[in-house]
Amino acid sequence: MRDLIKTELSKVAEIRPGHPFRGTIISSPHTSTYAVQVRDVNKFGDIEPDNLIATELKGRKKPDFLKEGDILFVAKGAKHFAVYVQQIPEKSVCSPHFFLVRIQALCAEKVLPEFISWQLNQSPAQRYLKNSAEGSLYVSIRRKILEDTPITVPPLVTQQRIVSLHRAAVTEQKVLQQLIINRQQQLNVIANDLFRN
Repeated sequence: MRDLIKTELSKVAEIRPGHPFRGTIISSPHTSTYAVQVRDVNKFGDIEPDNLIATELKGRKKPDFLKEGDILFVAKGAKHFAVYVQQIPEKSVCSPHFFLVRIQALCAEKVLPEFISWQLNQSPAQRYLKNSAEGSLYVSIRRKILEDTPITVPPLVTQQRIVSLHRAAVTEQKVLQQLIINRQQQLNVIANDLFRN
């Protein structure tokens, strides 16, 4: 494939730590600020906005509110993966389990964040991250490791094509999952009818 640019993540994106919550994130229903936690990401890689906890942001640090097009990278825990930010409340931050990855302004016209998010979840990047992870029970990825992640940037049209294919694949997974759920519910009804008779 021609016109491929091989580089590192830090050359196209800024990487920042998640909001520095201390301890458990406390629910504060009367505030208009929200926290995205790992548990708010479903198995399809979508953030479920209705599940976000409203919480008060304390401390002096100015919050890094998330924007559509940001990437969240899960840096702590058993699995390390990227999440593309789409529809979330306006004043939302991410927990310290994430790094916030934001495409640099200079690269915005050449690099699709959704493509970078997809690439971070593919086997070449995942192999690099797995080999670079630290810890045994509580595995984590340091910021420098994430910054140095090798990435390949093809032409914009190729990025758009890959993103479209990825979206189609996720849609198919969701449809299949719903079919499985529907079939299981149908079988449950049959089993209950048999039991009653």
